[in-house]
Amino acid sequence: MAKYDYDSYTIYEMKRRPVYAIKIRVILTEQVHGDVLSSAAAKAFKRFPYYSRTIVLSENAYLLLPSDKPIVVMEGDHVVHLGNEESNGLYFAITYENNEVYFHFAHNFCGACGAMRWLKATLWQYLTDLGYNVDKTGIMTVDTPMTLEEVAEPDVPSLPQGEAFGNLVPPMDSYIPMAEYIERMKDPNGVDGYFPIRIPKREFMKYVRDNDGSPNSVIASMLFKMYTKALPEEKKFTGGITNNYRADVGCSQTYRDILRQMYVPYDVSMKDWPIEKLSTYTRSRMYLLMQPEISWDYARKLDQHRCRVDAQPDIESKVTYAIEHSLTGDVPSAFHVSYVGKVEWGGLEAYIQGVFTLTVSHLLIEINATEDEFCISFQTLRKDRKYLDEFIEVLDEAGVSYTVDEYKERRIPQIVLP
Repeated sequence: MAKYDYDSYTIYEMKRRPVYAIKIRVILTEQVHGDVLSSAAAKAFKRFPYYSRTIVLSENAYLLLPSDKPIVVMEGDHVVHLGNEESNGLYFAITYENNEVYFHFAHNFCGACGAMRWLKATLWQYLTDLGYNVDKTGIMTVDTPMTLEEVAEPDVPSLPQGEAFGNLVPPMDSYIPMAEYIERMKDPNGVDGYFPIRIPKREFMKYVRDNDGSPNSVIASMLFKMYTKALPEEKKFTGGITNNYRADVGCSQTYRDILRQMYVPYDVSMKDWPIEKLSTYTRSRMYLLMQPEISWDYARKLDQHRCRVDAQPDIESKVTYAIEHSLTGDVPSAFHVSYVGKVEWGGLEAYIQGVFTLTVSHLLIEINATEDEFCISFQTLRKDRKYLDEFIEVLDEAGVSYTVDEYKERRIPQIVLP
């Protein structure tokens, strides 16, 4: 088994790869009261001691140590530095502007799914402190007991052995927009944003059901069609779809981000397929890749990888090994889809107008949902609407209603390590 804290191992990759920061934008119905939010955030954060930790370098390894410092709440939508004095050394912080609250955090602790617990607890406490009577169904408040299931991690030696049926090897010849990444790297302060898209939830779910799909499979199919319009000269496009495999490894309630990628290959011969056929194909591929046997094998590989990181003699060697042998991002993909899934908002739903998850990415579609809408972050390095216009064309052809807001800067937090 790996030697150190389960949440610490992506820190080595974070040392050189600035792709592990997340920001969740929540649009409220009313102007934010900063002083009330600051007090409420401090109360709510105490409910999650596993987030109230700082990173230290010791024994040539990164360690996570408890911190009793309060979470920082700042006014203004700006780039927050996590891990230094600006955030009290914590890797969670909150900013706000007008009627919007932004939740910033490092991915090694959790993803958007786990962070939703902290987000909902904070907003519930804030609204309660303002004097509202907010139903807390589905919300962890300060008085909600913490359970062992909440902090569970995979017990790798106890995982069953099993051979997956039809385990699929991901293709390695997909188009990837490398030239656009390179252009972005030349100008670190350049374009880096997203288009917020809203789709009526009830209407879209009917469309999904009518087309033999899930939100993941339908959006992936639409993104493939988008590419065939935007880049008709290209032949193959592999889509990455995030799979939460916590339940497969006995951790269905954990806060931890236990994710892996499923890869679906598409090629130009499918460009005229209807969405229903593409979705059926996508779901069949997903079905094979969601087998628990694959999750068990992945968990074992991940643990072996971490043991090999532990075996490196110094911090730089650990960093180099972790990056060169990373199990994430090893397949060239044209796009990625990440869907948080159903969120129990309880009494919060009356106060929330939108929720958008933002990450470091290009053509990664993050999907959240309020009670009435799917809130999609169409993340791109392009302000000129290439890809977006083609995606909208696909929505139009499908007869799906939508609204698109203006391009917005992401202002993703930066992670500072010791």
